[in-house]
Amino acid sequence: MGANAIELKEVSAAYAGADRPAISGVSLTLKRGELGVMVGPNGAGKTTILEVILGLLPYQAGSVKVLGEEVREAGARLRRKLAYLPQDLFFPPDTPYLTQDVVMMGRFGLYRPWQRLPRKERELALSALATFGLADRAGWPIGHLSGGQQRKALLARAFAKGAEILLLDEPFASLDPESREDLARAVLALRDRGMTVLAVLHEDVLLSQADRSFLVSAGRLKELPEVPRRIHDLWGEVLPCGA
Repeated sequence: MGANAIELKEVSAAYAGADRPAISGVSLTLKRGELGVMVGPNGAGKTTILEVILGLLPYQAGSVKVLGEEVREAGARLRRKLAYLPQDLFFPPDTPYLTQDVVMMGRFGLYRPWQRLPRKERELALSALATFGLADRAGWPIGHLSGGQQRKALLARAFAKGAEILLLDEPFASLDPESREDLARAVLALRDRGMTVLAVLHEDVLLSQADRSFLVSAGRLKELPEVPRRIHDLWGEVLPCGA
């Protein structure tokens, strides 16, 4: 698989004003082109780990490297190579953007604020939407798409952006079983194209396809020796939050 895409070593981080770390002593390695999944109860620190990788939350101890660079030193530049899908991100029906416009937003960082995006960018957005089976929805308002289609459009944006790493925070929340399976196929297609994916999961979908799995509990993380078939099988190993 080559060099490491994400590497955390003994990382501790806390939110401003908190009296204890949100995560402590976290170590995680994910190679380029791998799919890693993080599982565990709500409040255990999974989203915090994603925020640290993104450079959105400073870490007080340890080392965080993305594509071989320390996030603390190169966070802004590295974020151009990252795509992030936060939990519960859905567009309401009155969102004033077409689906193709949302996909093109992934390219804005490559141009100056006053520049008009060239025609090739629209063509790239349409190609990305076609890759995910949404070519016929390009001219639709993004809020008129189903929840699953909206998530796929955001994956198309990550693909069009040229991101090397995709971070997903509960991507299957609020989706019906058929939409979950459809979205899982789209995520795996990105992994198969060489993108590194780290996903927070509360559902079994995608779990069996992972290259690595991590259990997060009470702010600590451990890599599981084998990828579990069901998340339910792990609950005996989970500490209550705050324990």
